[in-house]
Amino acid sequence: MNKWDPIGLKQSQKSRLKHKSIKDISSALKVVFQSIINSKRGIGILSDGSLPGPFNAWMYTDPEMAEKLDNIGIAIRENTNSVPDQMKEIVICCIAVHFRCNVEFWAHSKIAISKGVPRHIIDSIFNNEIPKFEKNPNGKKIEIAYQLSNEYLTNYRISNDLYETLLLEIGSEKGLVELVLVMSHYIGLATQLNIFRVPCPGNLQYFK
Repeated sequence: MNKWDPIGLKQSQKSRLKHKSIKDISSALKVVFQSIINSKRGIGILSDGSLPGPFNAWMYTDPEMAEKLDNIGIAIRENTNSVPDQMKEIVICCIAVHFRCNVEFWAHSKIAISKGVPRHIIDSIFNNEIPKFEKNPNGKKIEIAYQLSNEYLTNYRISNDLYETLLLEIGSEKGLVELVLVMSHYIGLATQLNIFRVPCPGNLQYFK
């Protein structure tokens, strides 16, 4: 057992997909497998040799699809630098809670805090409470990202006023597009993780 293994899962919490280790996949998929564990994500492998998170499911696709999924994930992390990290992590945490996605919340609540998002804000989001935002420039960015997430996930639209506020705060349409791409990527990942019932590592699953 290692730090990537889920602990004490009930049958109803276990992954629906059989875990595939590197010996179970084609040579072409092995290249993608190695790319995932060697990327800046810091992904390890479970004690059975399989990949955690959404990555095991990708080993069921053809190599071209798996490679593209891997590349999109890396691009979302590394090529969205026109928008502040705190804003990105807030929208991901809001998406994780909205979709009750264990793996996303487990990973990105930690990243958000490491990027300077106050822990009490993450706790409020998890508890479906309106956070108390700090009255400083970083607090304003976090609050606007929260407003974006809350309004979109509630109404599937955002108002013109919020759109203009976001554009002014981020400072460019490029940055705003990047933030929307982050949102759409993690909504897609939540779908994969929830339908395949992927648990997060350790002994705590945040959502049933």
